[in-house]
Amino acid sequence: MSANSIKLSTERLQAGLYIKLPLKWRDHPFMLNRFQIESEAQAKVIRSLPTSFVYYYPDKSTTVPLPALTEKKENPDEVDPHAVSREKAAMEQEKQQRIEEQRRFRARIQKVQKHYQRSMAQLRAINMKAANRPQAANEDVRMLVDSMMVFGSESNVTLHLMDDPSLAEDMYAHSLNVAVLALMLARSNGYDNDQLRALITGAVLHDIGTKKVPSAIVRKKERLTEPEMNYYRQHVNYGAELVAEMEECTPEVETIIAQHHEFANGSGFPKGLLGDDIDEAAQIVSMVNFFDRLCRPQFGASARMPFAALSHLFKDNKAKFNPRLLALFVKMMGVYPPGTVVKLSNDDLGMIISVNSSALLKPNVMIYDPDIPSDQATIIDMRDSELEIDTAVPISKLPDAVKEYLKPRTRISYFMDADG
Repeated sequence: MSANSIKLSTERLQAGLYIKLPLKWRDHPFMLNRFQIESEAQAKVIRSLPTSFVYYYPDKSTTVPLPALTEKKENPDEVDPHAVSREKAAMEQEKQQRIEEQRRFRARIQKVQKHYQRSMAQLRAINMKAANRPQAANEDVRMLVDSMMVFGSESNVTLHLMDDPSLAEDMYAHSLNVAVLALMLARSNGYDNDQLRALITGAVLHDIGTKKVPSAIVRKKERLTEPEMNYYRQHVNYGAELVAEMEECTPEVETIIAQHHEFANGSGFPKGLLGDDIDEAAQIVSMVNFFDRLCRPQFGASARMPFAALSHLFKDNKAKFNPRLLALFVKMMGVYPPGTVVKLSNDDLGMIISVNSSALLKPNVMIYDPDIPSDQATIIDMRDSELEIDTAVPISKLPDAVKEYLKPRTRISYFMDADG
């Protein structure tokens, strides 16, 4: 146990004490192993469990244990065993309801994952066709954009962490990430359906020009030489030329692709445009593209976790972006985006797996608990919990057992669904 906990007899328990049960999760009716006792009824339930002690956390408690001098077994006349049994049964029922809610949430995640995989397959088909037969990709582009447009009119959208694709499909995962995040930002910015369609199309296809750049350059794991970088930068012009041949791509889409590497301070390419000379939809795609490349870097750069990438974006690169759009993006992503490992107010570690657009500070967190198999890990909806997030935890600071359980990763993939 941690240094700030004390082994304590269950006879000294009372409401207000913060404790950890020395039992496996399935052997008690509480939702978590570590919590604050809320009532004398809960204390009595704990005393009925197969343990004579708990671990007590003075720093997290709002009261102190009952005095040791008065420690004694409760008089049977003072304890109604039926009342304790009823309380225990009610708690067990609530626990089972929460478990069922988690089962439904996992089923929802699986449904989103399938949608994500279909979108990846469509994006793969688009890329295979576009380099040599751009017109042949029209139907795939339309289907992919149509499937994402569904979320444009939803009042609440949830951003989910997806299983990471293979590195071989990294380019497709990046393009889909950019499309998902750009769509969510454009929704927040009040875009209408026509604007959203152009933006999604441009975001999905923003790197299509890399199909005409040698693979040895695009997939290089080390820093590019200056000639290689100059060649790589041509993907912007190549992309604009390719989509000009596609019926699904309007002039607005061409502009997004042509300007998706431009920055407000003039430091971008290919033209070094400034501020409002850059189309607003292109500004959105440029910023989201920059963010995702901090998390999913190229050419030997070090990857950042999403919360660190947001901080880097806001603190060190704000001159590159429209201040209003940047503030909206940071607000939209929340303090702790999906994929962030966090420490909760009860010292538990967990990973953010979903964030709802209407409750950014109350995400869904998968909890590390070695007593529960990782594929059945407890998922806490922070909207329904008194727990709070204390801080983000870098992957490098995590014990190996936690990394193996939560499986955090630096290359984050996102998808979304409507909050049902």
